[in-house]
Amino acid sequence: MNKKLLILLLGISSIVYGQDLDQIGKVPLLRFNGGISGNAVYYNGTANRDPFTYFVNGNLNFDVSGIYSIPLSFSYTNQDFGYSTPFKINRLSIHPSYKWIATHIGDVAMTFSPYTVNGHQFTGGGIDLTPNGPFKLSALYGRFLKESEYNPELPEAIPAYKRMGLGIKASYDFEEASLALIFFSAKDDEASLENPLPATLELTPKENAVLSATTNFTLLEKATFNLEYAISGITEDTRVSEPRETAGTLLFILNENLTTSYYNAFNAQFKYPAGNGSVGAGYERIDPDYRTFGAYYFNNDMENITINAAQSVLNNTLNLSVNAGLQRDNLDKTKSSEMQRIVSAFTLNYAPSEKLSINAGYSNFQSYTNIRDQFDYINEVNQFENVDTLNYRQVSQNANLGANYTLKKTENKQQNLQANITYQVSDNQQNGETIENGLSNFYNLTSGYIMGYPKKSLNISATANVSYNKAGTTDNLTLGPTVTVSKSFFDKKLRGNFSSSYNSAFSNGEKQNDIYNIRLGGNYTLYESHNLTLNLLSLFRNTAAGSATDFTATFGYTYAFDTFKVKFNKRKKELMDDERIAKLGYLQFRHRSATYSGTIPEITDQLRNVKNSSRFQNIPVASQKDINFLFEELQKQTKQEPYKELALAFLDGLYSYEDFLNAYDTSIYEVIQRIKSDMQRVDFTLEKSFVKTKIALDKQRKEPISPAISKKINELEKELNDRQKKLVGHRWMKKKFETYSNIEAVKNPDTWIAQFKKTESKKTFDLYEEEKDLEKINLYLETQIIHFYYNRSLEEVNPDTFELKYIDKI
Repeated sequence: MNKKLLILLLGISSIVYGQDLDQIGKVPLLRFNGGISGNAVYYNGTANRDPFTYFVNGNLNFDVSGIYSIPLSFSYTNQDFGYSTPFKINRLSIHPSYKWIATHIGDVAMTFSPYTVNGHQFTGGGIDLTPNGPFKLSALYGRFLKESEYNPELPEAIPAYKRMGLGIKASYDFEEASLALIFFSAKDDEASLENPLPATLELTPKENAVLSATTNFTLLEKATFNLEYAISGITEDTRVSEPRETAGTLLFILNENLTTSYYNAFNAQFKYPAGNGSVGAGYERIDPDYRTFGAYYFNNDMENITINAAQSVLNNTLNLSVNAGLQRDNLDKTKSSEMQRIVSAFTLNYAPSEKLSINAGYSNFQSYTNIRDQFDYINEVNQFENVDTLNYRQVSQNANLGANYTLKKTENKQQNLQANITYQVSDNQQNGETIENGLSNFYNLTSGYIMGYPKKSLNISATANVSYNKAGTTDNLTLGPTVTVSKSFFDKKLRGNFSSSYNSAFSNGEKQNDIYNIRLGGNYTLYESHNLTLNLLSLFRNTAAGSATDFTATFGYTYAFDTFKVKFNKRKKELMDDERIAKLGYLQFRHRSATYSGTIPEITDQLRNVKNSSRFQNIPVASQKDINFLFEELQKQTKQEPYKELALAFLDGLYSYEDFLNAYDTSIYEVIQRIKSDMQRVDFTLEKSFVKTKIALDKQRKEPISPAISKKINELEKELNDRQKKLVGHRWMKKKFETYSNIEAVKNPDTWIAQFKKTESKKTFDLYEEEKDLEKINLYLETQIIHFYYNRSLEEVNPDTFELKYIDKI
């Protein structure tokens, strides 16, 4: 068979998702799914863009016996054509597993720790041994870099030596602690390149060896510590014969010479539960130039000190969190400049009632840069002449206050008021004074009214937005209203939306422009597999120079087919060719149904808007802290690959709580249905027990009075009262549960379910994060919801007002 045709039929690349060889013969030999989608865009306006563009893409995934999967995807536009695969072209991997033995063969990646092996792709093999015991072992061996010859006719091609690597990680879990040792070594093959290399490239064959020890342990039954220390030795040029002056720590595994250097990395984290929250601290120090050949990139020359605390008070209605950190570089004092960053943040979430919720936050970012100008230093007249003249200080402060108030919430109608205020200030100072135009203040006020009709699937909102920015001597003001209407039809198969906004912009009191836009869109699902979308946008702009009109129409169609219900990793199917994107000078990736594209700062703004949207305002404090940390880390990145990995991790963390909410609603509904199916039998049992106790009490009351009889009567009266409460409470709950006929009763809850969801959300989310076992979560929710409704029944009904249903059957 022609080689190119074979590559095409195999989809160029293949991935196996956690296969288990036990599946052979237990599932169909061949299964497949996939889909195709297309978008056409018509534009008529003043912007420099094509009047008509279209884009078509598709994917097809084959699964062989549950062991091997082959995804193929393609894309076509009137501007470009290309095939995209989960990994780069000609990459193949297979991961067969059996019980506690998992293997990785082909083009794979493994992670041991952040300072040793951390997600670097290699071609070879790896194994994870995780038996039911304290000892675990992982190992890998393969090619980390493929040889690439220097070609003067292709200056963009990057030459490289062939690099082979070996890694081992062994860990042992004690009762109160665990210990892991990691070894990694990689070396370039000097003979792998034949063509001479220009000296200007400064490319030399290198060797790296890394040794790391990690541990975590618990003190005082609650305090947890996580520690890692790593040492990395790098020989910059293995061809050098001169020996190193002193023997290094890793001499026994690294070929040392005059170009060998050693670097250290240390990380310590502490956490202690306190009250309804926790306190923690962290310290990280990474030597300048620290790196490992087992990772694509590395932040070095930095020292981080962080402290944090979180607490829930006032019966969990008030959640507080505080974070602070100090970061500095130039650890070896060899740079001509030194930077220090101080970050502090405070967040508050307060929900005193079901109707009102308030959130507030404040952060302060201060950056100090001390630049030593060597020329001025050498030529200074006296020791005081240039003091602080090149010292810069930047202070950024952010504050926000938001509130949401529910005016009305019934099964038929919901009304909400929302308001949010944001304040930002940036001050650039030199020599202790604000530089010219260095002070900037930004204010934003958004308020809105939302009205919804759940049973009609209709939502209407009206919002007003005011933004004021003062930068230097320039004042900018933008304000205007927005109206939005959305409605679903035909059992939610057709969703329509309409919005219109008007904004006016002023600069130093003079109007600059008026912008008015109208948006109309619709989405229709046909037979669950076909999806049609149509979106229209008209934008009208009036300025002093004249007026302009833009019109954009977008039509989309998606068809999905599936012969089996296996949830493929969407991210891998939708990844684009990283090399092609890099050549275009921008970054693009998909996460779930959204596409993020542009330069790194532009995508950061897109991610910030997602992060600040109202749908993620109620994320628990602990998860919010992790998400904020990821967002801060990705803002530090300047390279595309590490930025994208952190961005995807950030989005995963952000949407994980939304996934939990969907699972939470489903679990509550399943629990209610489970309880409903058993309520009739329980009702009969409770009434029977009540009647039996009543008969026994009446019998005792007919007996001659004595101390023993009086004691027995008191016991039976107490038991009867308890059984009566349980019977009445059960029937009140049964009546309530009979109204919960579908999952919409949970998604758009009445007062009782809403209160239960709020009460149990934090504990359930913790279980969801720890266990990922929905059955355990359902068992927990079943116990809690019965207890919750029983306690509420005692407040709602009179235990003495009930009637027997089965007395004639006893």
